[in-house]
Amino acid sequence: MNTQHKKNRPRGGLLILIGVCLFLMLVSSFSTSFNSVLRNGVNRVLMPMQRGMNKVGSYVFKRLEKLRDLEEIQEKTQQLEEELALLRSQNAQLKLKEKELNELQVLLKMQEQYPDYESLGAHVIGKSSGNYFQSFMIDRGSRDGVRIGMNVLAHGGLVGLVTAVGDTYATVETIINSGKYVSAMSTRDGSHFLVYGDLQLYSQGLLGLENASISSDLGTGDMVVTSNISDLYLPGLLIGYVESMKTDSNQLTRTGTVRPAADFDSLDTVLVILTVKEKGE
Repeated sequence: MNTQHKKNRPRGGLLILIGVCLFLMLVSSFSTSFNSVLRNGVNRVLMPMQRGMNKVGSYVFKRLEKLRDLEEIQEKTQQLEEELALLRSQNAQLKLKEKELNELQVLLKMQEQYPDYESLGAHVIGKSSGNYFQSFMIDRGSRDGVRIGMNVLAHGGLVGLVTAVGDTYATVETIINSGKYVSAMSTRDGSHFLVYGDLQLYSQGLLGLENASISSDLGTGDMVVTSNISDLYLPGLLIGYVESMKTDSNQLTRTGTVRPAADFDSLDTVLVILTVKEKGE
């Protein structure tokens, strides 16, 4: 009995071992299918989410890049604006220096035009109301040797007389004012006449001319200067050029117009002759 039982024990152990192996094979087979199903399910759920996250991440990255580029552009724009402001400032300074240089050249040219007279350059710092420079103020006064009655030039031509003087400024009355007369002469034939101011006439850019002799040969383009018989103006100062002439109804005199050398619409720099014409000179 015991012998039979001992013979069956190895056979029973083998069956148990075979059963365990079959079970493990079955579980292994079932586990692989289950893992595959689970993996596929997870992938179906997570893949769309992953794609969405990738799109969101890509969008955010691109936006950040654009913001960074925008900041760089803003910084460059600000830098360019600062450079432009600096260039504008430098350009304005250069223009101012160029203007000052041109003014000095004009003054030098006028001084060379009248070498017999001591003169002084001055800047216009104020003017009378209206379109024209009927009177104006300059930045030179008694401290600079300026006196009442001194002749003033601009653009190489006669402008007027100093009529009031302070320590550091002076007032100039111009020859375009109505009632202002200048004894004048022609450089071509030496004839004498009067040049006068008239605001209505100057609206055409002209001065009046009267009392020219019928025998005078005045014509368009003749140079007109101050004469030596003037009580207020030094001789030989350029006034302008004859614009037109006509014979008066009395057949004894001629009248006309003169285009002044000075521009009374715009005066920036003038030349003051530091000599006062004394009566009888």
